[in-house]
Amino acid sequence: MSSIISLFLSLGPQDVLDIALLTLVIYRLMLLIKGTRTIPILMGLSVLLATYALSTLLKLEAIGYLMDNLFSSAVVILVVLFQTDIRNALARVGMTTMFREQVGRERSDLVAEVVKTAFALARRRIGGTIVLESETGLRNYIERGRPINALPTVELIESIFHTSSPLHDGAVIITREGRLAAARCILPLTTSVSSVSMLGTRHRSAIGITEETDSLAVVISEERAEVSLAYQGTLHRNLDESELRRRIRNILIGNSEAHGIIEPTGKPKLA
Repeated sequence: MSSIISLFLSLGPQDVLDIALLTLVIYRLMLLIKGTRTIPILMGLSVLLATYALSTLLKLEAIGYLMDNLFSSAVVILVVLFQTDIRNALARVGMTTMFREQVGRERSDLVAEVVKTAFALARRRIGGTIVLESETGLRNYIERGRPINALPTVELIESIFHTSSPLHDGAVIITREGRLAAARCILPLTTSVSSVSMLGTRHRSAIGITEETDSLAVVISEERAEVSLAYQGTLHRNLDESELRRRIRNILIGNSEAHGIIEPTGKPKLA
């Protein structure tokens, strides 16, 4: 214990800064890979590393030779496997203020389109769930759905959620880049609170995805022709157009009011 205390006391300002920056880098990397296929790939690489260590320990020459050749090209392999994630991460890290303003305008246009779409569906009593990706990647859910990769428009989303469409079940997911990535995406259901038991599968899945990620979900009820917003495990029901637009803008564009509009909580609740 005394050696640990001595170690902390010996840390200088540069050491503290070094540790803080390393912690920040690791934290940002974890945010980038959360909800993507990166974690299963990293688990697979961990198995290979364990195999390599075991072959070295037991002096298994054939396995050791194979692993030596494999890991000699590790950098190339990692770049090939994670090229999309690396490109997105570098684009986000290198974003200047001017680019942030451009992204803000693009997201503002996206918010307007999503709100317009949600109330167009409500007026026609067509149910649906629109999930908007935030910092946490949703690739795991996107890959289980049907790929679309198109600009989200009222006409496109209405056609997807129309009851005659084979894609109307499940949710559509819109990425950080403003692309409608996939339809018919299956979301996790919330089971945390009994008070949501009166809600249907659509609302429970919207709460569920916002419990597991930092995304937000717009839910349209065909029965009540109302629009709700789920975020951080909280469901805000029966919003009008201006209120829905304000809440989504504050969350996605980072308005300073964002911290006050929806109470963060680990438990889903109705608002």
